[in-house]
Order: sequence, then structure tokens, then C-alpha cells
Amino acid sequence: MKSKDILIADDDELVCHSLQEMLAFDGYAVDSALNGLEALDRIKQTYYSLILSDIQMPGLNGLDLLKEVKGKYPDSLIIFITGHGNIDGAIEAIKLGAYDYITKPIDDVRLKLTIQRALEQKKLLASYQSLKQRLRPWELDDKIVVYDRSMTSLLDLVHMVADTQATVLITGESGTGKSMLAKYIHRHSARQEGPFVELSCGALSETLLESELFGHVRGAFTNAYQAKKGKFEEAHGGTIFLDDINCASLNCQIKLLRVLQDKIFERVGGNDTIQTDVRIITATNTDLKDEVDKRNFREDLYHRINVVSLYIPPLRERLGDIEPLIDHFIKRFNEVHYKQIKGISKTALQLCLAHQWPGNVRELENVIERSVIMSQGDYIIPEVLPPQLKNQNKLIQADIQGLSLAAALATAEKAILFESLRQNNWNRQVTAQLLDISRTTLFNKMRRYNIDDPRKPNDI
Repeated sequence: MKSKDILIADDDELVCHSLQEMLAFDGYAVDSALNGLEALDRIKQTYYSLILSDIQMPGLNGLDLLKEVKGKYPDSLIIFITGHGNIDGAIEAIKLGAYDYITKPIDDVRLKLTIQRALEQKKLLASYQSLKQRLRPWELDDKIVVYDRSMTSLLDLVHMVADTQATVLITGESGTGKSMLAKYIHRHSARQEGPFVELSCGALSETLLESELFGHVRGAFTNAYQAKKGKFEEAHGGTIFLDDINCASLNCQIKLLRVLQDKIFERVGGNDTIQTDVRIITATNTDLKDEVDKRNFREDLYHRINVVSLYIPPLRERLGDIEPLIDHFIKRFNEVHYKQIKGISKTALQLCLAHQWPGNVRELENVIERSVIMSQGDYIIPEVLPPQLKNQNKLIQADIQGLSLAAALATAEKAILFESLRQNNWNRQVTAQLLDISRTTLFNKMRRYNIDDPRKPNDI
């Protein structure tokens, strides 16, 4: 289908042709129609970015034309021309999706400005939609921060499975963000308008876990004074996230398997069968396959929940995420604690990069919150970091007694370079980026300080 800028629809031939002449002179590609039916025929053959239409026309009036256009070409813009006596009709047109209206007698300047504004807005929206298609979906999400290649690859996989009904098993160490990833999957699924219900299986005894999952009837057990809905009922139409799934008892696992297979269950102590429609996401920080081999976890349930497996690497293996996460947490805790910290010093950042982060992202979050609170200046400096990070200064310090300033600085620089390379598995590109120097500069400094890659050639 060919396209043009503007279609003018008006049963007043003089108005129609004068508007077409004026707009064509301004550089627009313009067609005209003397009634609504003729305009509709033209629209079927040509795509118009904007339609300038009278409301009162014989055969097919402007409002009916609007309904036809919006039904077939919802992104087309329509501006109505109306007399002072038909303002109500123009307001009704706005409610139906018209962009704006112009009253008669037509003010040429106002009309041109309205058309210009409408087409510029349309162009901006088209640019945004194009950008949105080119970017990965997670790059438009402000609730998850990832830059490291291992995590961007993971999120590419997440977006392949998010809008499906497949069960997902998220694995990784404690504190890596399994709960956040589960919520992220829910937000990017067709169930996003439904509830997201979360439960840690490791925090409850067997009886309480079954009660929380499936609910119970009055008198089912001691202190069950009234009936209670379970998480599967609460999550109906949405997503349920079961963390520490490895902690579920074998008896509870049987009931979970039934819910997965048949979408039905009974409340504890009850006989009525309840049907549920939920998407199940589970998580564990242990090797479930190993638990299956030890007969601590049912193999049939393992295969049911492991349709899609997502592994979140520990923070020490995704160093590219540390600095962006630090910036993210600084902004968050600035708001929480009414601070104005601008960032983190390079030396403090190096200490963060050298740390092993056994508590992963959760530990980093706590460290940055503490540092934001303790900081008196504009930047987080090594002095405000907790002891487990400050003590790593020993890794980047050397005995500088008796050395000149230049020699002492060179010694410290060599230690920093060596430790950064080691932490980044001797990846020079990543190390150079984190140290904010070029790869050539890094190579030259390595040669200057006789820093050699300790790996064997066949390991590189």
C-alpha cells in the first residue's frame, strides 16, 4: 500500500481545495475527498499519516469515518474541522480517539501548528517503538540491573520462556537474586495482571508447609480454629514461586506433583477437590539431581519442575555487574536515607571487585547501604567499607618502606593490576574496562611490570 502525509475530507469543495493547496505548498503530500465514503475508499488504497476531516458530511459523517479508520489503522491521526455549533460532536470525537479539532472559520496558523505537532508526536512514537524492538526487553526494565555477559545471556533465555506456561527451576547460590528473577518472569508473562505468590519451603515445618500451600479446613490440626486458603488458591490465575523447593518433605512432594499434573488438590483435613490455574516457578541453592540420587527428592517431581532450568551465577563470576549494581544501590539508598552520595571511589571499587562476595548481591546491597550511611563526603571511600573489604588492602599493598613516591606508586599499581587480572580470570578486555584504561595501556603496563598470564597456552 502506498502512503501519503495527509487526506482532507470535506464536502465544501472550496474549503477542501484551498486546504489542499496550502498544505501542499508547505511540502506535504496531500489528497482530498468531498465526502466520507470517498475518503474511506481512498484510505483503503493509501495509508495516510493524518486525516483532516469535517464532522458533518453526507453519506458517511466524520464520526463514522473515525470509527472505520481507528478499527483498521489505529495509529492514523485524525483532526476534525467543526463549526462553533457542533463543539459537542468534536468533544465526542476526541473521546473516540481523534487527535484534536479546529473550529471554523479556520485559523491557518493554528491549523499548521496542530498538524506539525501531531506528525512530530507520531514520528517520536514510531522512533520509540523502533528502539523498543531493537533493544532487549530487559534493557527497558528498571527493576533488574545486569551488564555482565553471563547475565545478559541468561535474560535472553528468560525472554524466550517468560510468556509460556512452562515450569521453571531457578538455581544458584543464596543471595544471587532468584526471587527477583522469578518476579521478573512473572512481570513479562501473560499472567502479569494476576497475583504473584511467594513461599519459602525451608522456613516451615512439614505440617505448616502443607497448610500454607494447600490451605486447611477448620479442625484439621491443633489450633486450626478456622478454615484457611492456601497459596495455590491465592495464586489462581497468576504465578506461585516456591523457594528452597529441596526442603519440601517427600509427602509434600507427592502433593506438589499432583498439582503439577492435574491442577487439583485438597485442603489439609478436607475432602473437597479444588482446581487451580497457576504457573509454578521453583528455586534451590542445592544440586537437586544430587538430592534425587540420595532419594531425598522425587525424580518424577524433579523432571516436572525442571522443564526450563535457569542458573544464576554468583556475583564473583559476574564482575561486570558489580559497578552498575553499586550505582543502582547508591541511588536507592540516597533516597531512603536522605543522602547525596555521588558514587564510589576507584580504590573502594577495586576492593569491591577483589572481594569474593559469599553473600552475593544481597551482601553487596547491605555493604552499599552501610557505606552510604557511614559516608561523610561525596563518594564512598575505603574507610567506610566494612572490615571484610578493608582488610583486602593487604592484597594491593606492598612493603613501601624506604621507597620513593614514584616507586611506591608503581608497586601499588602493579599489585592492583595483578589482582584485577586474577579476579577477571586474566581477561584483559574486561580488566581494562573495569580499570577505565585502554587494552593497549593495560598490555604496556603488564610488560613494564613483568606481569605474565600464568595460564598455559592451551588454557587461554
